[in-house]
Amino acid sequence: MSQHPHRRWFYLVCYDIADNERRDDASELLSGYGPRVQYSVFEATVESPVAFERLQQALTDIIDPDEDQVRIYPLRVPDLAKITIIGNRRLEERNDFWII
Repeated sequence: MSQHPHRRWFYLVCYDIADNERRDDASELLSGYGPRVQYSVFEATVESPVAFERLQQALTDIIDPDEDQVRIYPLRVPDLAKITIIGNRRLEERNDFWII
């Protein structure tokens, strides 16, 4: 059993990735952790420090460290209720479709 069974860790993940394929891979990975809030920014939630390490490693495996950069900012739970959002624009996730 995890030492923190009901605790979650929250992060803001921002990236600048030069290659379209790597960028798509990072986006797909991060979409499994939380919502995209800007084109290159996700709010990510992980269930444990080990899960966070897996996320970091997966991002490390995707990017080219000479061309790309990922920044991960920890978010304190008490501060989540203080987030200020100005504007109502929503990002629409790309929906893959088939033309038959």
